[in-house]
Amino acid sequence: MRRAGLLLLLAAAGCAEMQQRPSTPPMDLAAGVSDPARAAIQGAAQAFADRGRGLSGQPAAGATAAAQLEYATESLERDPRFTPVPEAVRRQMQLARTELRDALGVQEAAPPRPVIDGLLAAARALRANDRAAAARALRAPLFRPGGERSVARLGELGPLPQASNASALLAQQVAQLDAESGWNNTRQAEISGVNITTFGLGGNGIGY
Repeated sequence: MRRAGLLLLLAAAGCAEMQQRPSTPPMDLAAGVSDPARAAIQGAAQAFADRGRGLSGQPAAGATAAAQLEYATESLERDPRFTPVPEAVRRQMQLARTELRDALGVQEAAPPRPVIDGLLAAARALRANDRAAAARALRAPLFRPGGERSVARLGELGPLPQASNASALLAQQVAQLDAESGWNNTRQAEISGVNITTFGLGGNGIGY
C-alpha cells in the first residue's frame, strides 16, 4: 500500500512538473515581444480572421500563422499560466489544430515543436525568396507529401472555419480574463508552487 501510494504521488508530481514547464518559445515568435504565447494567440486570431481568406496565395504568411496556432495550442497545454482558460476553449483550439494540420498535410499525432520549427524555417526561406530551402524545411513524413508540394499547400490552405472561430474565441477569452482580473485566483498557487488542479481539488491552478 505504501509503495502504491508513493508511486501515485510521484506520478502526480511528474504531471505537475510537466505542466509547470512551458517549452522555450521559438526565436521567430519571441523576437520583439515580451510574451510570445500571448503574441501567438493574437497573431493567430488576426491571421485566421474571416476563415483565413487573407492567407490565400501568401505561403510565408500561411506558414507563420500555422506556427502561431500550433504554439498557442501548445501553450494552453503546457503553460500553467493559462490554467484559467476554460476547457471548452482548449478543446476548440485542439480541433483547430487538427483542421489546420489536415489542410497542411501534417501528421496528426506529430509533437508540436518540430512542426513549429519546420513551418518557421519555411516562412523564413519564403521571405528570402528561397523556395528550395522552404521545400527542404517541410520534409516528409512529418509534412505530407513534403517538399515543394507542401510549400504549395501553404498558399492554398482554403477556408479554415474552426481555426478562425477558435483563435478568435481564445483571444476574446484572454482579453476577458485580463479585464476581469481572472488570473488572480491562480497567483497564490504559483507562489506556493502547488498545482491544485493536478490532484483534483478544484480551483483554477497556476496562472498569471
